[in-house]
Amino acid sequence: MSQSEDVEPETYQIMRTIENSLVDSDNVDLEQYLLFWEHVCKVMGSWGTIFSFVVKDVSNKLEKLAQMRNTDPESYKSILTMATRESENGSIRNLKPNRSGTGHLMVLNRALEFVIDLLDGVFTAEDDEAKVSIIARSSYDKHLSQFHSWPVKTAVSAALFTLPRKTEFLIRLRGKMPESDDEQFHDVFNRDGRDIVRRVNQLVENFELTDHNPSA
Repeated sequence: MSQSEDVEPETYQIMRTIENSLVDSDNVDLEQYLLFWEHVCKVMGSWGTIFSFVVKDVSNKLEKLAQMRNTDPESYKSILTMATRESENGSIRNLKPNRSGTGHLMVLNRALEFVIDLLDGVFTAEDDEAKVSIIARSSYDKHLSQFHSWPVKTAVSAALFTLPRKTEFLIRLRGKMPESDDEQFHDVFNRDGRDIVRRVNQLVENFELTDHNPSA
């Protein structure tokens, strides 16, 4: 990662911010986490129309969390300080339109699981001509489908057919990143992404939110 910041590939910025998001043994730095998602959204924009709904929804959650951080930077420094603050003031279970930051985080966690499993499936597919549409369908059905309305599900089904095969998909993912860094990107994203998911799930359990299921 020796390139200057202004020309650094988004994939390198994704790796750096996801690594920096992990703090202590069970916490996630919110500033770095939001930056991580911003870079992911930029890359997802090149993957095809199926991801437009994910980018739109994620961007909305990022904007809300950024506003909360600007208003109360100390309380929204990390996911634990955020959940603690919202638990204390009674807002942690709020639903739309005044959903808590913790609620936004829970929705983002589902989207993150979707992206992790999608990329893992693409990288580990043995056939270079593997259909990304099949991998994306499996990940979507597993993590997001149950939270979406029938019109959204219908739109996703149609958009799946526009996805390229593995080789072309990885070209779009890399951008200016050399192909030789594919393995490093996959390892970092898969390892640290799943660690973030684990930490958020642990937070959900610790704050007794396992029965709280905010919609998209």
